[in-house]
Amino acid sequence: MLLQGSSTPVLADVSNAKAPQTLCGISGGSFQPQLATQTMISWSATQGNPSTAGTSLIAVLDLFTGTSTVAARWSGGGFMDGLHAWSPDRGFLAYVASDPASVSLHLLSGGGDRVVSTMGAVPGRGFNPNEDDSYLAFSPDGAYFALVQTFTSSGDQLQVRRTIDGSLAFSLSRGTMATWGSTGSRLYYRMPGASTVQAWDSSAGVSQPITQASWIRPRADSGDDTLAFTVRDSAGTPHVWVYGHSGRSGGQLPNVRSAPVWLNSTTFFYVEEAACSPGCGIGPAWQPNGKTFTYDIAQLAETGSKIAQVYGAWPRAGQL
Repeated sequence: MLLQGSSTPVLADVSNAKAPQTLCGISGGSFQPQLATQTMISWSATQGNPSTAGTSLIAVLDLFTGTSTVAARWSGGGFMDGLHAWSPDRGFLAYVASDPASVSLHLLSGGGDRVVSTMGAVPGRGFNPNEDDSYLAFSPDGAYFALVQTFTSSGDQLQVRRTIDGSLAFSLSRGTMATWGSTGSRLYYRMPGASTVQAWDSSAGVSQPITQASWIRPRADSGDDTLAFTVRDSAGTPHVWVYGHSGRSGGQLPNVRSAPVWLNSTTFFYVEEAACSPGCGIGPAWQPNGKTFTYDIAQLAETGSKIAQVYGAWPRAGQL
């Protein structure tokens, strides 16, 4: 995470989300780390760019021994290049390689590095933060992984693949704003421009569990299948919603907030937004103003936060 007033990421204990305790700092350049395990981070880097491919890699660092390794290396540098996810047991790595010609989805394990899907290159165009998204993650049970993205010029936007061999289990030509639930293998998503949330389940197929205004970047907690997400009203004002226990709990939270990220099983981090018109630049008329908060769903209470940004948390779903 990144703390207020700092430019250097840290690893912190957030079991008490109101008072995060820094365990160690993370230095070495401008990158966005993610937690592979409780003690290891990974990140991607590239020498390429969208017009010229160059060497790309995913590196792993043990924060307590200082040992670093390169998990994967390829030629890339395009949009989404280096997007990656670890299976809950860290036995598999899924990652995206993007260059000017194409976008490919890889599955890396002890058996080697396989390309399991090839899509068209990402064309130059604008970005709609309410509809465009890229999401790559393994299911909590580790049996599947999903890539959901709205950017490639060809190929299915939603793909669910089996971890064991990368074969296709479910796909849709259009899909966005996805998240796995907290247990099993249930993927929530919606269509671009749609307001009905659908779910694919490995045992039950497709259902429509939520009828809601178009949700933005939903995320599930690590164990209770509670979802938190942003919804913008017709004026662009954002509100955070919570959906839990198959709709039997939750609802819209007060105040103008967005971008919830779970810190532990009961508390998520989110940001305050304020109207910026007419000086918004590229983006919606409401944007983050620098103030951040945590919300405890057990106590139904919000607290001002020292955290500026969250890159990831452990345990993730499937790691309890």
